[in-house]
Amino acid sequence: MPTAPVLQRFVDDELARAPAIVERTLAGAMQLLRDSKDSALSPNERNHHFELVDGLQRHAAAFQRAFIETLNGQVAQALQEQQGTLAVDVPGSSAGLELMDELRVEVDIEISRAMQLIDTTAEWELRELQTFTSTLIGQHHVSAESNPFRPLAYATALWQAACVVTAVPVQRATLLRVCAGVTAGLLKNAWAAACTRLESQGVQPGIYRTVLLTPAAAVGRSPALADASKPGALTSLLSRMPGGVAELRLGIGGSGAVAGTGGIGPTLTAAHTAEFEQALARLEELLVQLPASAPPSADAGLPPKRLAVFRAALVASAGTPVERQTIELLSRIFDAMLADLRVQPSFQAVLARMQASALRVALREPAMLASHQHAVWLLFDRIGEVSAGHPRPGDTRGAAVLSCCHALAEELARAAVPDSALYRRALSRLDLFIAEQVMAQLRDAEATVAALRLAEKREIMEQHLSRRLVDQMVPLRTSPGIRRFITRAWAKVMAEAILLRGEDDETTRGYIKLVDQLLWSVQLPDHPQSRQRLVSLLPGMLQRLRSGMASVGLPAAEQEAVMNELMTVHTEALRPGARGAAGLSAEDIVQRMRDEVLPETTGPMAFSDSVIDLSSLDTVPADVMQADSTTTQTDDPGRRVETLRSAQRLRLFVHGRWAHVQLLWRSDQSLFFLFAGERPTHTHSITRRALERLATAGLMLPLESRTLVQRALDSLIREQARA
Repeated sequence: MPTAPVLQRFVDDELARAPAIVERTLAGAMQLLRDSKDSALSPNERNHHFELVDGLQRHAAAFQRAFIETLNGQVAQALQEQQGTLAVDVPGSSAGLELMDELRVEVDIEISRAMQLIDTTAEWELRELQTFTSTLIGQHHVSAESNPFRPLAYATALWQAACVVTAVPVQRATLLRVCAGVTAGLLKNAWAAACTRLESQGVQPGIYRTVLLTPAAAVGRSPALADASKPGALTSLLSRMPGGVAELRLGIGGSGAVAGTGGIGPTLTAAHTAEFEQALARLEELLVQLPASAPPSADAGLPPKRLAVFRAALVASAGTPVERQTIELLSRIFDAMLADLRVQPSFQAVLARMQASALRVALREPAMLASHQHAVWLLFDRIGEVSAGHPRPGDTRGAAVLSCCHALAEELARAAVPDSALYRRALSRLDLFIAEQVMAQLRDAEATVAALRLAEKREIMEQHLSRRLVDQMVPLRTSPGIRRFITRAWAKVMAEAILLRGEDDETTRGYIKLVDQLLWSVQLPDHPQSRQRLVSLLPGMLQRLRSGMASVGLPAAEQEAVMNELMTVHTEALRPGARGAAGLSAEDIVQRMRDEVLPETTGPMAFSDSVIDLSSLDTVPADVMQADSTTTQTDDPGRRVETLRSAQRLRLFVHGRWAHVQLLWRSDQSLFFLFAGERPTHTHSITRRALERLATAGLMLPLESRTLVQRALDSLIREQARA
């Protein structure tokens, strides 16, 4: 579907104004860097301001060009996403394994910080602009996706521009932070001006359909309605439904309580009249006619007025006040679920088909309104989860799950006497189908899994060899550079050779033997025979060194640094006469080695203050983004990574954007994780340390912080609070 002309005019107009924004960003950033003593730069950032100012002066044109090109690409990609025609590369497939490690994650964290800074600075202007862009693309609600000029687009453009100025990571991060602060202020004014221009052109802003209450809005609610996830929320809502409050009994010592509910839940007559059954049958007939691609509220679906008429008839035909209240509550819960914008229309049709069946269960099993863990609610939540997990149109996996859900809904709707056992079987079948999908995707990613298994073996062996080399070098006196090379880089060389060639291979034995030769050469006795032996060994040693370093792809600069340092050591060793000793005790050497070769920490690295809005819902104001009562983001990141289970769905910030992913596989030692992406055959391979880094920065989140049923109950609770 081509871009609407009115939207295209808006896009062209904003892109034409982008050069002025980046020019002013460049000028503002240079001014801040020159006045670094009076700016908000940290001491570490001020250490680099001279180099950054010089780089910006020399690469000003390239900076602006990179920004404009990247912004154009980001906007074009956003438009393609709206049209459902986006073609993406497929990391980890035929192009080879692409592993997300800590260094790559740090880039994403810096981009996310810049995005958050822009989002919070120009928050209200961005929200207002989204009301206009939603109208431009013909939406009946407001969404962040309607606006192709998103904070992420500008943050990514600024990062690419920073990359052409300097190759030093810390300088890139500093420049991005400085530029993002300047750009945020400029965009605040630019987006406000864009809203004014659109309004003057006669564009009517949309109306927000999703309203989140701040924590202060909960003041004055009754305790039972404070949280939909707490026990008793359903029964409390039931007691407030119209239809006979005075006659409602919640099973508190009543003689009519249903057995097996533990005294919790409404007392029902269980005697349904013929009129009730006829009204329910008519409702089911209407739901059968519902198109599979649209919910009841959609234009192509069932007219809401007709549904309301039959629901009113259903309530009127109920035998007792409790039944009327149950029908009323179930109808409102379904209305809320079907109005949930996070559920795709095709899955909304599945939920609508199960409405009559769920109502029959609620009338026969009061336990359904006493616990959120009832099989009916769990099935609805799972359907909401799989709907959110496949947001891309044309995803064959989503289509397959949808077909399975349709079959289950039809079976449940046709059951004469549905009960919780039937819904439990349906939930099990859906979970089995999802598990089979995961296994199929895992088979398709067999080459990637094999590469990750090999990588884990390599890393474990490298750590083992490194520890052995550390112990072996304790009594030796040599330079820190040589210690680091032998205990780190050469441990990697030996691990690679052992895995690929085997321990008995001649090349592998040569690399292992080289360790003894190197250690002997750096502590050579001052004796003529020792010097003669070193002269004879040097050609072969140097050849093996270069071969080993090349086998693991050690950068050329690091190779030359090692060779130069060894040359200095060996030149001194070949000089006759006494050689200066390092003068270090054994204790000093051990302490120095601990400082030099300890494994890298798995906790926060250089950017410990990297944080992003925990839900990244761009249409929600920052002042309402408070910690949810069900959120566990304060938990230890390592524990959160450790508890990940197969088929679990998450939101990860990877490759500069938020993505819906599903865990396909974790290695035996949990050092590597493989996730399915938003498109078939698109996978993400991520190290454990990188995942923990993302979790620490708030960039690894549950797919939904609230389940579908909880969100529906939240909606009803807000209605009760306003009543």
